[in-house]
Amino acid sequence: MDAKKDKIDRFTSDKYSFNDYLSVSSGFQQEEKELITAMEGDWNETEFSPAHDVRLNKILDNLHQQIAARNQPKRYTISSIYRLFSKIAAILIIPALITISILTYITVNAPENEESWAEIHAPLGSRTKFKLPDGSVGWLNSGSMIKYPINFRKDRKVEVTGEVWFDVVHLHTSDFRVITPYFNVKVVGTQFNVIAYENETTAEVILERGKVLLLDKHDQVKGELKPDQQMVFNRLTKEMVKSNIDSRNYTSWKDGLLVFKNVPMTEIARRLERKYNTEIVLHGDSLKSSVFRATFLDENIDEICKMLSTVAPIRYKIHKREKQADSTFTNSKIEMWLK
Repeated sequence: MDAKKDKIDRFTSDKYSFNDYLSVSSGFQQEEKELITAMEGDWNETEFSPAHDVRLNKILDNLHQQIAARNQPKRYTISSIYRLFSKIAAILIIPALITISILTYITVNAPENEESWAEIHAPLGSRTKFKLPDGSVGWLNSGSMIKYPINFRKDRKVEVTGEVWFDVVHLHTSDFRVITPYFNVKVVGTQFNVIAYENETTAEVILERGKVLLLDKHDQVKGELKPDQQMVFNRLTKEMVKSNIDSRNYTSWKDGLLVFKNVPMTEIARRLERKYNTEIVLHGDSLKSSVFRATFLDENIDEICKMLSTVAPIRYKIHKREKQADSTFTNSKIEMWLK
């Protein structure tokens, strides 16, 4: 009897073992007289109070739940899975609802005059083709970027950094504008090339087909280009110089070609630097003023240096990229001399 009573005491105090639980629940199911007698004795010794009523109800609920769980394992499993998935759903849905609420709030409460923009980038050493919402297409040269408003069909303007070739769709309802840090280009419908690198002292516009107007930052017309003409803007003197050229020699980069026809080495080096993201140092005025004719089709910079050295008495040294203290790498560097 004492053993039975000890189990009852532990069970009612929520300090029972699994064996205690099996013993007590089995005793109730079999209506074991000793267990019932022990329970009656424990009952008779209890002083009644509101607190004891609460404790009693808790004990009875505990017993009923444990017995029901043991007799109905399938129901318990399904109920547990349901509760588990309810918790998972809450974990997944609540953050989603919060996110949707935040996005909705931002959308509804965003200032009407705030403009959203999209950007397209060309990684260094590569070129990237793009298509704008109005159907205009183009190419980005190495390390270049364009940026245009989301409502582009209503406001056809593109901000440019680097070198970009455009084939613009003509629309009677609106002009197409290219914005650079140095000048703007107003376009009707045409093919042209814009060069506006931040690290160069000049910026250029080369027209293949159609007509463009060059504007200053106050929208004043500063020049007009016809096909096979080039406008070069000097960032230091603020002067614009127009010249006649073969535009294909300057825009063939979009097709993977670099075409040089009677071009000084300084110009060749500059265009190679853009395409291959490398620094080219020319030693001596004689080398800088040397004129070359050459066409390169997607060769790497090592192969181009070898080709140049076979057609001219050029000696060169390629400095590979080196890892710096901050884990970044220096740009590659090429030095050239005349033998």
